Amino acid sequence: MATTVKRAYTGFRGVDFANDASLVNLTRSPDALNVWKNYSDTQGSCIETRPGYVKIGDFTNNINGIYFYNDDAFIHAGTNLYIWSNFPNTPEEKTLLKNDMNDTRSSFVIFDEKLYIIDGKNYLVYYNNTLKKVSEDNPIIPTTTISRSPSGGGELYQDVNVIQPLRKNTFLADGTSTDFYLDAQNIEQVTEVKVNDTVTTDYTTDTTNGIVKFTTAPSKPDLDGIDNVEITFKKTVDGYNDRINKCTKIVVFDRRLFFTGNPDYPNAIFHSEINEPSYISDLSYYQDGSDESEIKAIVVGNNILWVFKEPNQQNETIFYHTSSLDETGKVYPSYQGNVSTGCYSDAINYKDDIVFLSRNGLEGISSDDINSKQLLNHRSSLVDNKLINENNFDNAMMAEWEGYLLILVNHKIYLADMRQMFSGTVGYEYEWYLWDLSEDKISYIKEYKGNLYIGSQNGLIFYFHGTNDNGKVINSYWTTPMDNFGYGNLNKTTNKRGGLAKIKTIPNGIVKVSEITNKKQEAREITQYSATGFDFGNIDFSNFSFETNNNSYIVYKIKEKKFVEISLKFYSDELDKPFGLYSAILEAFIGGYVKK
Repeated sequence: MATTVKRAYTGFRGVDFANDASLVNLTRSPDALNVWKNYSDTQGSCIETRPGYVKIGDFTNNINGIYFYNDDAFIHAGTNLYIWSNFPNTPEEKTLLKNDMNDTRSSFVIFDEKLYIIDGKNYLVYYNNTLKKVSEDNPIIPTTTISRSPSGGGELYQDVNVIQPLRKNTFLADGTSTDFYLDAQNIEQVTEVKVNDTVTTDYTTDTTNGIVKFTTAPSKPDLDGIDNVEITFKKTVDGYNDRINKCTKIVVFDRRLFFTGNPDYPNAIFHSEINEPSYISDLSYYQDGSDESEIKAIVVGNNILWVFKEPNQQNETIFYHTSSLDETGKVYPSYQGNVSTGCYSDAINYKDDIVFLSRNGLEGISSDDINSKQLLNHRSSLVDNKLINENNFDNAMMAEWEGYLLILVNHKIYLADMRQMFSGTVGYEYEWYLWDLSEDKISYIKEYKGNLYIGSQNGLIFYFHGTNDNGKVINSYWTTPMDNFGYGNLNKTTNKRGGLAKIKTIPNGIVKVSEITNKKQEAREITQYSATGFDFGNIDFSNFSFETNNNSYIVYKIKEKKFVEISLKFYSDELDKPFGLYSAILEAFIGGYVKK
């Protein structure tokens, strides 16, 4: 009597593009697309077709940013910035706010109920239905010198504000002097003069030497030692305003805004004063490593500002900043991390796991003590063969949605699942899934209030909902590894009554099943499987059938003789017909030894 073997495929975890299909763990797939685990519906036990997406907006040009503020959507498309006031209704009620934005990916934060936007060309703020340059929104005018005598001296007080060119000096008048020397020369103009809190025009200005000449000498102050002359003047320093305008990344940390991404200062981090986004001191910046390599990303996590730089010769690639106090107040000194792997594109705080994309894939930083040696844990071994070889990998972007870490690159989304982890060579790694959104050239991704929004290169905006991709079929499938049932040197014959799959009941759902063997690959010239999966091709499955019963099971009948290994494919390739799979069983009889 022939020996019978049963194989149960269950407890599905994710894809494995790293190994030969015959070496993949039975809980993973060597070739799966457009599937995931919907934890909100299946508690993570079912593989199913991903949600589709629906078009909700058309903005003509490449989507560079999608922001949300007071339930309105701000859309940066090409060089235009729009507000979409009836979001997400269609047709969209959109108003053009600005038509000279930088045509590149922008960044935003909300701080003290105001929206701040930066794009490498503009530093903008929006509130009370008005968009302004921050430099035009009553920015802080610093008082750079106080207790100054008419002839000079005094006490340095506040730093110059790079956002705007105005400054103040305050003086102690002596009752006889008419010439008051400012703390800068070659100024552009004096904009206001006050004596004893009263505005006066009783003066002339020597802009070259920075002198205000009063017709009548201001009187001494009524209270001894209290400044009674205030002069506001304009002095523009070339490049100051562009320090921030040319930045492309902005985050909130410790009640300040931090900026980076300025190509003129590739290793610099700038920051505002506490609670004052419109005041950025000309001394409030830090240089992380050498300027031969640029900063690619900044991330806030665990009360630390992490800075990720591209690879460089000095291996100075990761820095971090924490707040401390010195004689001037709060400072954020730069510390070099003990990691030499550089950042290739983006970084994110994924559920308190600080991760970044290197040229080798996704890396995570772990350390019990920030002052000790940080360990670099690789997180993406299972998908690296595909991920790092995608076009435009250096322009990848990341987001978090439904508990997944999403990496958008080359119109595809790689999904990392922290809820399914396994021990890697060093530390733990994630399980992964892969979605393909190439048909609509998706180039931007944004999560908001539990919804996932995506933008395309031709200006379309979608959100994930439904069972098709804006009217197109979602081609979704899950394949099992090439399985020899533990008998690699013996032939097998399927028991045509031994196939059973438990499926998820989905309205209008469908599941199709196909199979492939080593024998059929040769006979039908099927593409050989490899570390990146295999192609089933246009196989004739006329010898294969399945039927359903009322218990959410399908019974499939496979007729295959004298094969060494076999793989099953569960899939849907029809419009609005998703599939869901809990488990599958296959039974076979063990035969004689394989003969050449």
